Amino acid sequence: MDVEKTLICCLLTSAEAPMLVASSLRKEMFEDKSLSFVYGVIMDLYNRGVRPDMMTVETEMRRQDEAQWKELNGLSFILPAMLNVRTGENVSLYADEVKRRYKLRLLGQLFVMLNFKSGQFDAVPDELIAEAEQSLMDIRRNTADGEPMQTVGELSAKAVEWHRKRMNASEDVTRILSGMEELDYVTGGLHRGEVIVLGGRPSDGKTAVALHIAVNAARAGKHVCLFSLEMSDLQLLNRILAGMTDVDADHLRISGLTQQELEMLAEAGKKLDKLPLYIDYTPCCTVGDIRAKVMLKSKAGECDLVVIDYLHLLSSVRQKNETLDQVVGRNVTALKQLSLEADCPVLLVSQMNRACETRPDKAHVPVMSDLRDSGTIEQVADCVIFVYRPEKHGIIRDERTGESLVGVGKLYIVKNRNGATGIARYRYNESYTKITNYRNTSAS
Repeated sequence: MDVEKTLICCLLTSAEAPMLVASSLRKEMFEDKSLSFVYGVIMDLYNRGVRPDMMTVETEMRRQDEAQWKELNGLSFILPAMLNVRTGENVSLYADEVKRRYKLRLLGQLFVMLNFKSGQFDAVPDELIAEAEQSLMDIRRNTADGEPMQTVGELSAKAVEWHRKRMNASEDVTRILSGMEELDYVTGGLHRGEVIVLGGRPSDGKTAVALHIAVNAARAGKHVCLFSLEMSDLQLLNRILAGMTDVDADHLRISGLTQQELEMLAEAGKKLDKLPLYIDYTPCCTVGDIRAKVMLKSKAGECDLVVIDYLHLLSSVRQKNETLDQVVGRNVTALKQLSLEADCPVLLVSQMNRACETRPDKAHVPVMSDLRDSGTIEQVADCVIFVYRPEKHGIIRDERTGESLVGVGKLYIVKNRNGATGIARYRYNESYTKITNYRNTSAS
């Protein structure tokens, strides 16, 4: 606690000291409750534009909590420490040490609690692991330092250097192409550090589109981590194989394969042998589970794209008085943080609500508010795309061009924080297992 006292003395000695710690240190980080109270008073004065000194702090202490002020006898309990402090130039070092010790206390408390829970007869290991990961993520988030403000000149130099590296690189490492020609034309692909929400109603084909993007990215040599919370790994693999061949999807699922189809699948399977696509099927998976696996892959250099199917199946502990919308918002915010930490795009499949089906517009063209529990999703997502199949709504011909819309899907890009919005078209086969570019009607 000596370092905490010294820190308080620095804040009372130097006019510049409070501004050096204001953005990184909070009063709950102090182990000594008396010093925590004094620090809170000092920062309240500083935030009001009042210079904290012995007199102003004593007066504010008495105003905020006279009983505690009397118990402490004002600031008299730190007077001996004041004799040893002449300057506040080391205040940042003291603040770092206070924060370091605070983190260690939090970790100690967490491990004691987990040790106690793990000793219970009915303890469930996976639940405790998920709780530990979530708690560790909360500690990291709640104690993270903000980035220092930079001048526009410093930022411009970084921007020029970033573009120079991109120009000289053998491939564009800042984005991943989806393999869907018109989508890449509108959005420029999937960009690092961004959350892309892919929405759709049941049977609209959102999973098929997400899987197509994942496979194409892996074919391009990108490491893809695919988390399925709905379809098993075998079901996903069947869809991938069906998309690579002309095998009837019903044969895979119901009636069984012919010898010729089995040989086609075996040949396609060889192409998947070294494909850097990692599939994880874990029902009731949490964001903490996903984060732990992604960061392990990321540290090994094996995570360029994360695909999650889908948002509303993510498990989460619902806190008191918390609405479902707030739970979903918390998960989306955590996934945005993950995209920044892992420096990769996160493609997040999401359900739409039923509002689009009740609108008088017979075409039922999706809009942003159709996202289920859309509040925070709209704010956090960098890009929002809706999967739409005109044929499903009885629209088989384009009113403007007269072209057939049978087997044609549309992607409505309704939000793109760093690029254009618009519509991207593609084609799909009868079973919706194979997707091709709109301008290429043949299988590819």
